Amino acid sequence: MIELSNNKRFFLNIFSIVLILLGFSMAPPLFVALNFAEDAAIRPLGMGCAICILTGITIRKLFDMASTYVRPRINYITTIFTWLIVIAITTVVYFYGRAEFTWIDSFFEATASLTTTGMGNLDVNVFPYSFQLWRSMLNWFGGVGMILIAVSCLSNWEFSGHSLVSVEVPGPEFLKSTVTFKNTYKHIIFIYLGLTAVHFVLLVIAGMDPFTSLLTALSNISTSGMQHISNGVITDLSTPLKVIITIFAFLGSVNVSFFILIIMRKFRMIWRRTEVSLYTWRLFATSLFIGIMISVVNHESFSESFGEALMQTVSFLSTSGYIVTDCHTWPLICQFFILLQMFFGACAVSTGGGMKIARVEIAFKTVSFGLFRHIHPRAVRPVKFNRDLLKPDQLVSANIFIILFMAIYILGALVLSLDNKSESIFDALNYSQAMLTNTGTSIAELHAPGLATHFSPLSKIVMAFEMLAGRLEIYPVLMLFTRSLWKADNL
Repeated sequence: MIELSNNKRFFLNIFSIVLILLGFSMAPPLFVALNFAEDAAIRPLGMGCAICILTGITIRKLFDMASTYVRPRINYITTIFTWLIVIAITTVVYFYGRAEFTWIDSFFEATASLTTTGMGNLDVNVFPYSFQLWRSMLNWFGGVGMILIAVSCLSNWEFSGHSLVSVEVPGPEFLKSTVTFKNTYKHIIFIYLGLTAVHFVLLVIAGMDPFTSLLTALSNISTSGMQHISNGVITDLSTPLKVIITIFAFLGSVNVSFFILIIMRKFRMIWRRTEVSLYTWRLFATSLFIGIMISVVNHESFSESFGEALMQTVSFLSTSGYIVTDCHTWPLICQFFILLQMFFGACAVSTGGGMKIARVEIAFKTVSFGLFRHIHPRAVRPVKFNRDLLKPDQLVSANIFIILFMAIYILGALVLSLDNKSESIFDALNYSQAMLTNTGTSIAELHAPGLATHFSPLSKIVMAFEMLAGRLEIYPVLMLFTRSLWKADNL
């Protein structure tokens, strides 16, 4: 075997597994392309599948994969470069598989697929079945976390696997529900696999065809929307199908530790998880308010208004972004509430996007603590989250994230305002929010399919950057531009 530095072994150990997984993800779409005689898709999918798998295996055969502790910056380098390389490979496959795609279009489509952002370049009617399946599989792959899946596949746990996964997994805290993190990772994967399988079965029972059910289950659990169904507009689906989709979109946006605690029968610890209860109350309070407003302003029955509001609110709170009803006719205050909830987003350690309700809760507690200290400067009142004391660095991290989130949101909107697609600054702000929260649906187009066809190349690059920053929790992406990340060490 060829000898390498510890840092390079660490990166190749993770990257080779991710490469093999990406190659295997192209196999089912390849069979679909062969079955439906989609000639344009067969070659890029076939070559991509073979090259990724063979390259990944070759790397593992040529180099010694054993690695020990690495510095935190290597975790960030490994995460961001693994994601960028996978996006680059996906871009190439999309480019050679679709004649309509430019390189920028392919890059946008690849980034949207892996970051679970429900927005695409082409109408679903002209998107081949093979690429529809692959896009849904990439949604699941990116939503659950490609690094997390790769780490759980490795038998060598001498490297800092927990620190690496914590860079990719969204949220201000990571799981401490099991004795070993290795078991925790496996629990996460099995939970999402189980939810996907049950979701698929229920959709088939409710009358959806098996292929569409598979695409829906893969996309919905990863909260990436319903791009394969009328580009995310599911208003024509039956009520049972809408209810099933709503339930599983909600489950995909809940902190996965909630399910792990149920499996482990640690019911007392569940009550300490204030995030899930706050998220649920926020969902029903928003739905109730919107339902009342719709019934009063539009003179509709409250039961129907509340049902539609609940399903649509789940879509936006979970950052799925699919359209259940024609909410463009809602009162403006209802649209404002939806806009606000998209910012807050889903729970930490879920497939949902946004700032995460955990960070918002910590921010409000920080403000309360600050006001209290102004009135009682000598008093001691610790800030708690899930009944645990928060350290100063945890408070700083959560609040700095919100500041960075809003800064990228405003800067992104500033660039998007240069595009003719944005008719006003409000449109630019809406599109920037849709990308950064990985929702994919702009409040400006609540009644229309979410397509990026008319955006300029510069806008698509900016939107792709926001998608990636939103999915990787900002820090790994911004660290690419810091000098300290590139400072060499002796490991």
